[in-house]
Amino acid sequence: MSQGASQPHVIVEGAGTLFAIEQGAVREVVPARALTRLPGASAAVRGLLNVRGTLVTVVDLATRFARGTSAGEELSVVIVVTQSRTLGLLVNDVIDVQAYSADDFVPTGLEPPDPALRGMGHFDGRIVLSVDLQELARQTFA
Repeated sequence: MSQGASQPHVIVEGAGTLFAIEQGAVREVVPARALTRLPGASAAVRGLLNVRGTLVTVVDLATRFARGTSAGEELSVVIVVTQSRTLGLLVNDVIDVQAYSADDFVPTGLEPPDPALRGMGHFDGRIVLSVDLQELARQTFA
């Protein structure tokens, strides 16, 4: 592990791609049930999920970052809260919790760069993409 303050991140998988999301923003993980599609929404927005009376916009992380589509019978939605905005992240699986510092991530090299990605690092010999939840929420609700 490198220098700097480490923060725990939840490692999730969507369509075979690993993503790291700040654990402090995670409120809960719920099974993906019937989503209500939003007309006119981007392909990454899979719909609305009713979580105990609160409607949560659900984004497929894999689709949002052009890594495929999360599919299967046992999908999960990671509910995150960032700056008073609640967002659901559709994933295939929740893998682990891992501590990372900002130094553990290097630029993705994507052109043009995606501001919703902080960088890429490693987890268990695989590439993991660090998601900027605040930027993802800002873009989703823009």
